[in-house]
Amino acid sequence: MGYDHNDNTVSFLREIYIEIDDNELITFISGNCSNLLGYTMPDLLDKSIRDILSTLPNKSISVANLKSSVITKDNKIIPVDLAGSPRVDDKKNIVGYRLSLIDISWYHKSDSHEKMTSQMFERSRDLIYRVELIPAFKFTYLSQSVKRILGYSAEENLIDSTLIFNIVHPDDSNILIRKMNNDLDFSKPIPCRFQHKDGHYVWLDDYCTPIYDENGVLVAQEGFNRDVTDKKLLEKKLERLSYYDSLTGAYNRHYLEKEIHILDTEKDLPIGILFCDLDNLKVTNDNIGHEFGDKLIVNAFNILKSSFTDNSVICRSGGDEFVVIIKDTSLIKVKLLFLFICESIKQQNKRNPKHKVEVSIGYSFSETSLGVTRQLINTADKNMYKDKQRKKSGTSNHFQIKMPNS
Repeated sequence: MGYDHNDNTVSFLREIYIEIDDNELITFISGNCSNLLGYTMPDLLDKSIRDILSTLPNKSISVANLKSSVITKDNKIIPVDLAGSPRVDDKKNIVGYRLSLIDISWYHKSDSHEKMTSQMFERSRDLIYRVELIPAFKFTYLSQSVKRILGYSAEENLIDSTLIFNIVHPDDSNILIRKMNNDLDFSKPIPCRFQHKDGHYVWLDDYCTPIYDENGVLVAQEGFNRDVTDKKLLEKKLERLSYYDSLTGAYNRHYLEKEIHILDTEKDLPIGILFCDLDNLKVTNDNIGHEFGDKLIVNAFNILKSSFTDNSVICRSGGDEFVVIIKDTSLIKVKLLFLFICESIKQQNKRNPKHKVEVSIGYSFSETSLGVTRQLINTADKNMYKDKQRKKSGTSNHFQIKMPNS
């Protein structure tokens, strides 16, 4: 390391060159010293190097990349990177030291910013990640919040990148595959369920940013996962309020319309429909009271509920009407269920002869549900009215529902 003292180009260099004698006095300093220190060359000549430099290496050794700091004319402390070597005379005697200083405050700011960002990631309640997809699926970063959210440490996931595939909900595993295959809309959060280490499932919304190479190949993904389990539970609760009848607990008209749409347009199943109507409920409400009428409605639903399996949907479609959708069934099964319901109502009334209510029932069936579900309900409704008319004309039995004990 050496400079021509008469070379003016030294003033344009980023580093400051300094020579000191054996008494640590500055014998030369490059002209660019004013840029960093605020001093001119004459200000510092014959001054002690310790007036401006916090750390002075042992003058008998050479150093490189030594972290130190300088004190400026206005008393600011600036970090510098220091290199130095002994100055010797012709007889190899040490007569001083030469130094090179370079301002690294920008590095400290960058390093500080990086540490701040890292700390911010680690303090985040969200799960922040980066995963490499090529040559193989591998997490390269996971924030420590994964431990709080899923029960597994970041280290466990980094060591075994397949862990995430083992804890994803079976119904959501295709989401991970589609995500890796670049087959999802990354502009929207991607909901997915994962099993916590203690066994329960956690809903996460994944806000993913895909990373592509110059050829447009998906090579990595980064983003954050937000725990939305409480939100999903609330949505489920609100859905229940939206889809269920508050009096009976049966599905309501809103849910019935949803089922009709699915069976009409998405799922093709053989289905049967039962349409049930409590006869003379208005007369009962007017003469005995609505509380009495409500008990009859609840009791009617309980009889229906005890008669059908899980593949049936029981909806209260109106004040005194129930629609039952029997999925994946046959005409014989629908007829048998119709007769079973009629007999159940009859037996209930025998056990409670003082509290009877008449029910009219109609049914319909189709080998396919696509495009005909609403028509089937209308057909069952018409058959129910035929049953009602037969009762009025005295040509059919009156099937009755018991009144619960008050």
